[in-house]
Amino acid sequence: MIQKVGIVGLGALGILFGQKLSEALGKEQVYVFADKDRIARYRKEGVYANGRYCDFTYVESKDALVVDLLIYATKYYSLEEAVKATAGACGESTIVISLLNGVSSEALIEKLLDPAHLLYCVAQGMDATREGNQVTYSKAGTLVFGEKSNEHSESVCLLEELFQRADIAYEVPEDILHKLWNKWMLNVGANQTCAAYATGYRGIQKEGAYRKEFLAAMDEARIVANAEGIGLTEEELQDWVMLIDTLLPDGEPSMRQDTKAGRKTEVDLFGALVCELGMKHGIKTPQNEAYYQMLA
Repeated sequence: MIQKVGIVGLGALGILFGQKLSEALGKEQVYVFADKDRIARYRKEGVYANGRYCDFTYVESKDALVVDLLIYATKYYSLEEAVKATAGACGESTIVISLLNGVSSEALIEKLLDPAHLLYCVAQGMDATREGNQVTYSKAGTLVFGEKSNEHSESVCLLEELFQRADIAYEVPEDILHKLWNKWMLNVGANQTCAAYATGYRGIQKEGAYRKEFLAAMDEARIVANAEGIGLTEEELQDWVMLIDTLLPDGEPSMRQDTKAGRKTEVDLFGALVCELGMKHGIKTPQNEAYYQMLA
C-alpha cells in the first residue's frame, strides 16, 4: 500500500493532486519537496485550490526522505534540476510518475534517476488554471498511466488502489505510449497556437487563420509520430478538434497561461520535438518551425 507521497512542483497539477492526496492520506504523509527560498514563499503567501488553503508539509529537496510514490509536476525546463535535487526520495520500492506535458519526461527521469518502478502517465480532461498562488478548476480530469510494456504490474495495482482512496479519476489503457503521444499531438496544436497568438480557445474554435495553423501543427505531429512507430490517425486528430470545440471559449491551455504570466514556455516539448523528429525522418514541419521561432 502506498502511504507516503512526495510531490515536486506546485503548478496547477501539483496543487490539484497534492490537495487530493493530502486529504486522503493526511498532510503528514504527503510532502512537497522544494528549495529553501521557494518553501519560504509558499509559507508566506499560501497555496490555494479553488479558494481553499492547502496545508502542505514542505521539506527541502536536499533533505528529501524516501517515499512510496514520487510525483514530478514541474515544468520541463526545470525537470533535470528537480530530479537531481530529489534523488534521495527514490528508494528501491518507490513508484515514480511524471505529470508533465509531452513525451520526453519519462526518458529524462529514467536517465537521471534510474528508478526501479517508473510508470508512464498523462493528465487529461482537467481545466485547471494557476494564477500566482491560486489554482482554480471545475474539472479535476483523469490520470492515465501504465507500464511502458503495458503489463498490469504490482506498481500499477498499487497506484490504482491509491487513486481509489483519494477519489482521483484514473485510466489504465491498453497502450500507454499511444495515449501519451496522442495527447502530445493535441498540445502541439492547441498550446502553441493559443500561446503564439495570445488567444484562448475561442481563437482556434472558429474558422480562420489560427484554426488552420492549429490543425497544421497537429498534423505535422501526427506524421512524425507515425514515423516513430506510434500510429496516430486522422480520426484521433479530429476527435481532439471536436473536444476543443466544446471547451469554454475564454479558457486557455497551459502554454498560453505561461506566456500571459511572463513565464518561460515549454516549446521544447512541442514544436522543437516535432522539428527534431522531422529532421530525423526527412519530414517537413514548417508550422512547428514557425512556432518554435515565435515561442522559443
